[in-house]
Amino acid sequence: MGHLPLFADIEMPEDAPLMYGVGRLICAWGALEQGLEQKLCALREAAGDVRNTSMRTKPGMGRLMAELRAMISMRDRRDVSALSQIADIERDIQRIDRFRGLIITGFGAPEPGGFSCRDQKNNELHVSMEQLDSEIGQLENISERLIAL
Repeated sequence: MGHLPLFADIEMPEDAPLMYGVGRLICAWGALEQGLEQKLCALREAAGDVRNTSMRTKPGMGRLMAELRAMISMRDRRDVSALSQIADIERDIQRIDRFRGLIITGFGAPEPGGFSCRDQKNNELHVSMEQLDSEIGQLENISERLIAL
């Protein structure tokens, strides 16, 4: 009985931009999480909280955003604009997280100009490289907006 070749073993130089783009998306998401954790540590220190924050499990993006919202609301009790900015950022993060999940769980095959994916309802979708680059740019923009809070 034969076996299927591993995706990593197939040499397709024309798919290098695709793999590079998907890798950039995953790395940009990780950088966003790390930047948010660093922002929370800085806010905790500024508030005088010196507790050890090392946990056994890494908190997810939802928990990090909830903590950021709580810290900002305690810091700026009268400034409602910061909370509305956090809500906007949170909406953008949720949208990009759905896109990231689509790529990670539903990746189908490389296609001209992008790749195919299947969503949770098993509908086939085409994701263009321009769309992938746009989402990566949005993640980098979100990181900058979080640091500015």
